[in-house]
Amino acid sequence: MTRSETTGNAGDHNVATLGRWLSFDQDTNAQYELENGAARAAHLRHTILIGLILYNMYNFTGLLLMPDIIWQSVVMRVVVVTPLSLGLAYLVFFVRAEIREWLVTIGAVNAYAIPVFLFWLSDHPLGTYSFGEFGLSLVFGNMLLALRFRQAVVFTSCAFVITMCGLIMHRTLDAALLQAFTLQAFTASAFTLYGNYLIEKRRCTDYVTARTALLRANKAEHTQRQLTQLSRTDALTNLPNRRYLDETLDQWLDQPGAVAVLMIDIDHFKLYNDALGHPAGDDCLRQVAKTFLTETAQPNGFCARFGGEEFTVAFRNIDELEAARLAKRLVHAVAALQIVHPGRHDGIGVVTISIGLTVTRAGQRSSKESVLGDADAALYRAKQNGRNGYAISGKNGALQHSTG
Repeated sequence: MTRSETTGNAGDHNVATLGRWLSFDQDTNAQYELENGAARAAHLRHTILIGLILYNMYNFTGLLLMPDIIWQSVVMRVVVVTPLSLGLAYLVFFVRAEIREWLVTIGAVNAYAIPVFLFWLSDHPLGTYSFGEFGLSLVFGNMLLALRFRQAVVFTSCAFVITMCGLIMHRTLDAALLQAFTLQAFTASAFTLYGNYLIEKRRCTDYVTARTALLRANKAEHTQRQLTQLSRTDALTNLPNRRYLDETLDQWLDQPGAVAVLMIDIDHFKLYNDALGHPAGDDCLRQVAKTFLTETAQPNGFCARFGGEEFTVAFRNIDELEAARLAKRLVHAVAALQIVHPGRHDGIGVVTISIGLTVTRAGQRSSKESVLGDADAALYRAKQNGRNGYAISGKNGALQHSTG
C-alpha cells in the first residue's frame, strides 16, 4: 500500500488521506477514534468473549483427538489463555487506540500459539487432525476481530511462522502431511489476510470519503459565511453596511419592543476632505467608526455605516430618555477625539457630529422607511440648530444638546 491511495491530494487540508497499511493521516485518525473508538472497543470485547467460549469448546475435541495431553490442553486454554483474554477484554476500553490494537494482536498470537504447541506435543495418532483449528484461529483474528491491517499482517506472519515451527518439529508427521499442511497453512494465511485487507480497505475508504466530503462541505459553508459577512460589511470601517442595517431594522421592527434609531452625520466632512485630502478623510471615518463601535457595544445595540460620512446606530428595548443619553454620549465621545478640522469656519476646530434620533413605540408597527425618515428629519434639525449635538424627532429641537 502506498501513500498515493488517497481520496485527494495530501497537501489539501480539507481532504482526509489514507496511507500505507491502510492507515489514516493523524487528524483523520484522531477524529475516527473520537467517533468510533467506543464502538470498536465494544466490538472487540464482545468478540473476545464469544471467541473464548468457542475456543474452550476445543477441549472436548481434544478429549477425542489428543487424550494423551488432555490435562495440558485444559490448563493452557482455561488457566492461561482465558484469564489473559478476559483481562484484555476489560482493558480495551481504557487504553489508547494504538495500544489497544497491539494488545489484541498479541492476545491473538498467544491464543494461536497454544493449539500449535498442543499439536506438536501430542503423540496420539489422531492428534494431527487438530490442524484444522489453526485456520479457524486465523479467520477469528483477521475477520472476526477484524484486526487493523498492519496488525493483521503481523498476526498472520507470526501465525505462519509458529505453524511452520510446529510442523517441522513434529515427531511423527510424515513428509506428505508436512507438505500438505504447509500448503494449507500458507493458503489459509493468504486467504484470511486478503479478506482482512478487503474489510479494512472498505472501512477506511468509506470513512475517508465521508470525512473528506464533510470537510469540504464545512469549508464551503465557512466560505459562504465569509462571503455573506463581506457582503454585509463596509470595507473602509469594518462596520455593518447599509444592506446589513436594512436587514436588521426589518427584523427588529417586526418585533414588539421599542426601537431607537440614531442617524449620525460628521459635521462639515466635505470641508475636512478638501482641506486634508481623502486619505485623511478615510482615517477620520475609521476613528469615528471605532468610537461608535466602542460606545454601542451592547447585546441590543447595532452600529452601521449608512453611506459617505453618515452612520446609523439602532437599539432595541430602549426608551426615549435612554436613547437621548446615548446620543449625548456619542456627541461628547467624538468631540473628545480632538481630530483637528482645519476647514471649519464656525469656531470649532475639531471634528464633531450631529445626530437625529427617533424612537418607535413598543407594540406599534413601524416601517423601516418611516423610522429612517423620522431620524433623518431630526438630523436635519440638529444641523439647523448649530450642529455638534442631537435632536429628537417631533421635539422641535427643544432637547437639542451642544458641546460648544
